Amino acid sequence: MLVVDARAVAYVCVDDRFFGNGWVSLLYVAPAHRRRGYGEALLRHAERLCREPKLFTSTNASNTPMHALLHKLGYVRSGTIDNLDEGDPEWVFVKRMKGE
Repeated sequence: MLVVDARAVAYVCVDDRFFGNGWVSLLYVAPAHRRRGYGEALLRHAERLCREPKLFTSTNASNTPMHALLHKLGYVRSGTIDNLDEGDPEWVFVKRMKGE
């Protein structure tokens, strides 16, 4: 969690139970605090915590700011999940951790 002026403005949820790999299930930055590097800082923190061979995450096909962040940090698209949000498929991304 990232706190600014005693208020939580961003957080990341990570676990290690995604088929033996890490999974970022949620990365959120409050709208008024976006484009300040908070999402990148939290995703990098999740990467440092990851002890598994790969770290996965997903986002909607329409979420171009998240696509740009993932690309910047070296994630590659790994697949698509349809029928979660009608008309806006979920794209899965992966990053191989060091030593993999």
